[in-house]
Amino acid sequence: MNRLAELYVERDRIIEEIRHRNYTAIKSNIRPYQESFASKEFLDLMGDLPKRLNAVLAEIYELEKARKGPDHFTKENVFVWGGPTPSWGGSMAKDASIKAKEYFGFDNVMYVYGDHSDEMLAIHKDCGKVICHLGSNCRTAGAQTMSDVDEAKHLSEMSLKYPNIIGGVVDDMIGNCGPKYSRKIYMEMHDALKSANPNLELYGVVYTHELDGNPMSKRLVDCIDHVILWTWDKNHLMDLDVNIEKCLRLFPGKPIMMGVFMFDYGLTCLPNDVPSIQYQLEKARKYLQEGKIQDIVILGDREIHKCPEVAVCIRDFFKNEFLKG
Repeated sequence: MNRLAELYVERDRIIEEIRHRNYTAIKSNIRPYQESFASKEFLDLMGDLPKRLNAVLAEIYELEKARKGPDHFTKENVFVWGGPTPSWGGSMAKDASIKAKEYFGFDNVMYVYGDHSDEMLAIHKDCGKVICHLGSNCRTAGAQTMSDVDEAKHLSEMSLKYPNIIGGVVDDMIGNCGPKYSRKIYMEMHDALKSANPNLELYGVVYTHELDGNPMSKRLVDCIDHVILWTWDKNHLMDLDVNIEKCLRLFPGKPIMMGVFMFDYGLTCLPNDVPSIQYQLEKARKYLQEGKIQDIVILGDREIHKCPEVAVCIRDFFKNEFLKG
């Protein structure tokens, strides 16, 4: 847990205690205010809590004001999402994600859908960074041969042989908490992923429409090391500024990767239009500069032939980003 995350946890603890003492004051008929200031009884009841809260908030303010990131994307913080799948117009080619990486000129791959065999991980050994699929959701039939927790432990062990593996990703993490997974299993997967290699991170897929009103969102904060934030419905792209801020508040101190869909699965079921893609990429660069996101992932390999105009737009954008040095 980084300092900002620690401060938000401490802030919430102090606030909860202040609210409890406010309730005690009401029950005890202690007037919080006497004329224009707090009564002695009320001040005695509160003790040093307000002072502690002010100190925590002051440190949060300074860290938030100092939040800053790189001026542009580099090959270090850009990923392509892909892997062998027969669904969504995909391909069962074992090197599907590698072909997409090469098309876009990226180094890093979010390798999804496939298995964690030596053969498949060796195919990705020359990638800069690799994040591997964990769990059964959206997984190609037969790819997962172990339990969810055992597979996370296995990936942790395999990362010692393939050191470019930096973590695992659980797709549709919040949406499947309840219907398919429990918080307990997610936490066990999180811990198993770090069993042989504590440096690995668990990436959790979160959608902007899950930031409000989904009771599971708050409960899964401790299970996720790195958030991947996607806008499922293109009609919500205009709310990106608000949704990034919501994500920062819901997952304080957690790095955020912004996901970009080439195909509009959530609304029109057609390729995304170029202006929508350009809007997202330019917003992503702004959030990167402001230190609000740390990286970006493009979905994905199977969409290149489905969305050729969009694919060229994305490739050109990052080509220009990479030329900036």
